[in-house]
Amino acid sequence: MSRKLRVGFVLENRVPEWASVAAGRVRPWSLLTGAPTGGSVPMMRFRWIASTVNRDPASPLRYELFKPWRRYDAVIFLKSMGAESAALAKRLRLAGTRVIFDLNVDYLTPAEGRFHYPGMAPTAVQHDAAHEMLRLSDAVIADSSHLASIAARHHAAVHWIPDNVDMGFVPANAVWKGSGKLPLLWSGESVKLFDLLKIEGVLRDFARDVKLTIVTSAMTGLDRWEAAERERFEKMLAAIEHEIISFRSIPRLFEIYRRGGVVISPRFLDNSYNLGHTEWKLTLAMACGRRAIGSPVASYCDVERLAGGKGIRICHTDAEWSAVLSEHLADPPEVWAAEELSARDVVETNYSTAVVARRHRELLEKIIDRP
Repeated sequence: MSRKLRVGFVLENRVPEWASVAAGRVRPWSLLTGAPTGGSVPMMRFRWIASTVNRDPASPLRYELFKPWRRYDAVIFLKSMGAESAALAKRLRLAGTRVIFDLNVDYLTPAEGRFHYPGMAPTAVQHDAAHEMLRLSDAVIADSSHLASIAARHHAAVHWIPDNVDMGFVPANAVWKGSGKLPLLWSGESVKLFDLLKIEGVLRDFARDVKLTIVTSAMTGLDRWEAAERERFEKMLAAIEHEIISFRSIPRLFEIYRRGGVVISPRFLDNSYNLGHTEWKLTLAMACGRRAIGSPVASYCDVERLAGGKGIRICHTDAEWSAVLSEHLADPPEVWAAEELSARDVVETNYSTAVVARRHRELLEKIIDRP
């Protein structure tokens, strides 16, 4: 039997080398096990993908966390750039290893627009580091179609591989019964809750008909906001029935989504950072059968196109948000059942780990085999 082609992953700038251990950035035992992380993005773009690829007996590839003593056919830098990552990439290239940069944020465009809290805008250091990784990479994986279009201006081999949802963790679909207020579901880091102010007027207008469920990290993220914006947000919450649930895990998030309702993701599209977001905020809920409403982020529009407009609506204005909410509130049970089935189907068909892992594996085979 021919040997497996080995693909290593470097996650979140945790380069497992002796220099990193000496500097305290990586623990010594991580040289044996790789550099594990509890982050959602590495879990989804590495663990879920790797587990699926490695279970497939037909796969010629073996995915694993990067180990410094092992010879790799390709190494993927996921959320990893900077001096240590660049130095490793240079050594790998000299050894004949393919280097792939997985780009999950638009660090390539100089920060433009209005940034709503300190640290939201990519820095000049990050900008330079991302361009250095592009220069050192044989190929670039972009996590959204928008990021792919940006990266293609700077690199000849850019491939869009979307985020994925492991349907094995998704509970059985439960159709929302439509009793009581319509649950509006939002999840994400608390510092990003400012995006809900994009539809503040709509939420206030529908306060008698909806309940807002927020799944997030500690609300200390609001401490980074401007005082006026925080006051405005807190007054809005006070006017709307809501609950705030602490994020614990993706499986727990699925259980919350299983209760029913509509996932919402309004976005201020007034800066270069927000334009590049992936569809994951919506597809995690849609996998559970939840209908979705979002702003015209490119990745959200991709989902709507693939879904044929079923199970998801894109809204450009407050008037469109209001019209969609009114439509949902008036829809009979049979419409809800059909729309929720469509929401789940578009994820299973296009964004499930099984589908995305196959695309990922086929791309890596081509990159490794390329002269």
